[in-house]
Amino acid sequence: MGIIDRKTYKRIEFYLYNYRELIVELEQHKTNIIEGDNRELIDFGQGVSYRSDPTANRAVKLCKENVLETERWLKVIDKVKSRFKGTLKGELIRFKYERGMSEIAICRELNIERSTYYAWRQEVVLYAALVAAQVGLIQVA
Repeated sequence: MGIIDRKTYKRIEFYLYNYRELIVELEQHKTNIIEGDNRELIDFGQGVSYRSDPTANRAVKLCKENVLETERWLKVIDKVKSRFKGTLKGELIRFKYERGMSEIAICRELNIERSTYYAWRQEVVLYAALVAAQVGLIQVA
């Protein structure tokens, strides 16, 4: 892989491939928390007075690490997409990660060689890694 280790590369591609599904899933999760039953929130808010604060409990659930991390990854992918929008690399992102087209089909559609395909793909993932490192999602070793 080169600069980016395999695990990080696959993690970035996971978010590129699943971008739309993750947006829908995250919104549904937030809606479930906001509109959810108070009984789901009993574990939180057990302060000194032993009184429950449903609003605060919902806020705590919305700020859980996995929700915040997913939101940050989606912002990284937004930035990557806007960076390459209107370019052939943007088309590569759309064909590969949104439509799931094969390498051969993408090369044919964009009229590029395989080596160009892999170089562009590497550049897209590298840019995503740089943005992710900038916001603290991944560490540079």
